[in-house]
Amino acid sequence: MGAAHPPTFESLGVPAPLTAALAATGIDRPFPIQAAVVPDALAGADILGRGRTGSGKTLGFCIPLVARLARGHTSAGRPRGLVLVPTRELASQVENVLRPLTKAVGLKVATIFGGTRPPCRPGTGVGDGADPRPADSPASLALAGGRALWSGTRRKGPAGAGPIRMG
Repeated sequence: MGAAHPPTFESLGVPAPLTAALAATGIDRPFPIQAAVVPDALAGADILGRGRTGSGKTLGFCIPLVARLARGHTSAGRPRGLVLVPTRELASQVENVLRPLTKAVGLKVATIFGGTRPPCRPGTGVGDGADPRPADSPASLALAGGRALWSGTRRKGPAGAGPIRMG
């Protein structure tokens, strides 16, 4: 009996455009946590992954998220995904992981940071602490860090995006 071959992203069911995007960034094999959660998440199951910093958790959640969103249609100004993180730093890290994946399948990401007060722009609903970029450019996926979610809830969702459909 020979040793089992380690899984590949392809064998986990990751779509080819995402596999190519991962390879372009030097990632060609899944970490153990990714191998454990990606197939279930791609199938639509809820997942929970715990691990140390650098274990691949973020990518383990981002790959299935982008793969599932890529299967559908996004209406302008209506995000279909929402990622919530507690800090600006983590929002920036998650955005850096998401960008090459979303680019590979033609999706856009808007990151919303709370805790700052941009100038109020009449008629836009922007000016109470949310980053104004999402109001200016429609996105398929909204990423909120810090106090952005609290700020956004006063306007029916982050940066006036309206209700976000989950599931």
